[in-house]
Amino acid sequence: MFTERRSAVRYPIMLNVRYQTVRKRSKHCGIGRTLDISSRGFSIAAEHDIPVGARVEVAVEWPALLDGAIELLLVATGRVVRARDRSFALEFSQHEFRTTKRKSMVTAAGGKGHQSAATATGASETSDTPTAMARFLVPALST
Repeated sequence: MFTERRSAVRYPIMLNVRYQTVRKRSKHCGIGRTLDISSRGFSIAAEHDIPVGARVEVAVEWPALLDGAIELLLVATGRVVRARDRSFALEFSQHEFRTTKRKSMVTAAGGKGHQSAATATGASETSDTPTAMARFLVPALST
């Protein structure tokens, strides 16, 4: 019987990721998507096979906007603890949020084009004050 060894709850969230190995000799850079996220790390579907033990730096496009307008990146470094078939699990050694220089698609797109951006805000259980705003691409309806 299979016993789950992971101590942190994992959430199946798919976000865009850029990654690069920190090793100088065989450096891999690429893009991918998170498969799931926890407080200690995440699993990533990647362009390359990254070996167990490799140190990797990742930048994840975070779905929440700072102050409702500024895009965020979750930048993390860590060690690959599991790997197979162009996916790997990264255990954080360090992580932080960074702002981007781009304006949010909500402000910049203005709903024009084939896709428009929509937002959703959330409030905590103890307050009606919005705590986060997430952005989503919504396909335009054909008429």
